[in-house]
Formats: sequence, C-alpha cells, structure tokens
Amino acid sequence: MSPEIPDAVAAIIAGAILERPAVDPEAQARHAVAALLEGGWSITAPEHTLTPQRPA
Repeated sequence: MSPEIPDAVAAIIAGAILERPAVDPEAQARHAVAALLEGGWSITAPEHTLTPQRPA
C-alpha cells in the first residue's frame, strides 16, 4: 500500500483546515474526517500487531 495521499483526499483535508484556521489541530482533524466521510470516503485503520512479524 502506498503511503501517498490521493489528490482528492488532500484537497478535502486542505479545504477543511482552511475553513477553520483558528481552531486547534484536533478540531481541524475532526472537521477534515467529517468532510471526508460526507464526501463518501471511508476510513479504516490498518491491522496492527504488538510485535513486528519477521519473514520465515
């Protein structure tokens, strides 16, 4: 999976931040997530393990 953010997602995040430049970063992040969800994007967390898996 590529760590790059698609241009459409980056535009939504940037727009959400620009709409509320004076609020704290957590509020900006929540606003950006809400904007992404409203735009039809889905957000999922990757699966994590407590210890890194080593190739066999």
